[in-house]
Amino acid sequence: MKIKTQELKPYKLNQELFDNLPKDDYDSLKLDIEKNGIKTELHITKRKTILSGHQRWQIAKELKMQEVPIKIVNINEDDELKVKEYVILDNVLRRHLNTEQKYLLIATLSEVYEVGRGGDRHSEEFKKDKLSSLKEDVLEQTAKATGVNEKTVQRAREYKKIIEEKPELKKEKASVTLAINRKEKHIHKIMEEVKELSAEEMGIYEGDCLKELDNVKDNSVACLIIDPPYGIDFQSNFKLAKHDKILQDNKEAFNLLDKSLEKVKLKMLKDSHTYIFTHWKVFEHVKPIIEKYFEIKNTLIWNKNNWSMGDLEGNYAEKYEMIIFATQGKRKLVGDSRPVNVLDFERTTNTNHPTEKPVELLKELIKNSTVEGELVLDYFAGSGSTMIATKELNRKAVAIEIKKEYVDIIKSRTKQYTPQDKCEVEKEE
Repeated sequence: MKIKTQELKPYKLNQELFDNLPKDDYDSLKLDIEKNGIKTELHITKRKTILSGHQRWQIAKELKMQEVPIKIVNINEDDELKVKEYVILDNVLRRHLNTEQKYLLIATLSEVYEVGRGGDRHSEEFKKDKLSSLKEDVLEQTAKATGVNEKTVQRAREYKKIIEEKPELKKEKASVTLAINRKEKHIHKIMEEVKELSAEEMGIYEGDCLKELDNVKDNSVACLIIDPPYGIDFQSNFKLAKHDKILQDNKEAFNLLDKSLEKVKLKMLKDSHTYIFTHWKVFEHVKPIIEKYFEIKNTLIWNKNNWSMGDLEGNYAEKYEMIIFATQGKRKLVGDSRPVNVLDFERTTNTNHPTEKPVELLKELIKNSTVEGELVLDYFAGSGSTMIATKELNRKAVAIEIKKEYVDIIKSRTKQYTPQDKCEVEKEE
């Protein structure tokens, strides 16, 4: 059946529901129609409203085609929900769509069914975290109609809501938009929890970490960063003569790590992150100790952009350190972008400590794992670089260090009192 091109009229919501074809696709379709005519009939109502085929109709007008093939659909044009359902389903099931276009149509169709069942997508019932019976029915109906699963319908609804609230995200892929939204929700949740916590302000404790950890409140630490004193002979590559080699029995070092992690686990938030510096020589011993208490997610490589002297002829020069990244609970990374597991930061050139870490490296870890106001713990604090990093990022911090000479350096670098010092100063005043 054919009808005069000029007698047809577009569906009023067509532009609202569908984007025009990209120019290249539109030109290709136009060229095909010019050569071969319109192969697929337009679907119209009895009142000659186009339900399917708006692009073909537009091209027919441009080519001055007098008639177009049509199929009359038996549908009551006054039943807006039925018309909308037909138009959406026809495009979802027949038209080649990208993920973003498909999500928008699926979400819109779910809203059609929602209204048809007496619901409202802006109602409180649909804002609840748990699915109401109404929502379950709508998700099920939409999934069956479009041939996807209910989880996809939920993702489509979430995507549509996000780009309505933040139109600038429409240029992103749906997967990226949804990931950004999840991260923002996660950060917001953490921020709300921070308000309820009464974590320590910056504190420096001198002494054995197994004893001084008692000063840290249970369920308060968002991020643990430690560089344990493993039993590896170490001499600064730059021959800082004033530092002795770090000599410690392996068994004692691993035992200390085990006992300290067992104790610190209670201090960590149920959703928290842990970073533990290590070396390839002891990795096989350290990894199972950490796995007793936390879930290891990755091993980061700190590329120091320098190398050790070592055996100049019989071995490769070393220019990296390893950082084991582990988690407790479901804390996500909260940095501005997705970080990679190779971190390029220049080594330090100061003389504070033989294994001092760059503040910028520590800031990168802290930014990726915490928000402002959260507590970071380092109980092998050395010269206090972790504390410097937290201070610059407006986080709270607790440092524990057994050697007084390094505690003095930390206090000098951070201009902080130990709890004991603060009490004595207040007494003097």
